[in-house]
Amino acid sequence: MGSAILTFLRKMKKTITGFEIHSKGIRKEEHPTGFSTIFVEIELKSPDVTEEDLNKVIKLSEDTYCPVWSMLKGNVEINVKYKITM
Repeated sequence: MGSAILTFLRKMKKTITGFEIHSKGIRKEEHPTGFSTIFVEIELKSPDVTEEDLNKVIKLSEDTYCPVWSMLKGNVEINVKYKITM
């Protein structure tokens, strides 16, 4: 997801000065003990990326370009939060 987000923002000619993704998950108690929920926190440093820009590229990543998200979709709840700073 991170590489897709960065690729799209760069194609939009946005300036990225920092980018981090932190994630954690909650596992199911019963077998198979895969994840039931994954929390993703994105920290983006940019002087010109808006929330609208970031929402758009996250949606593109989710719907089409991220193979991991595609694999998890429908089986795992994924919650994404983000913070944009300059």
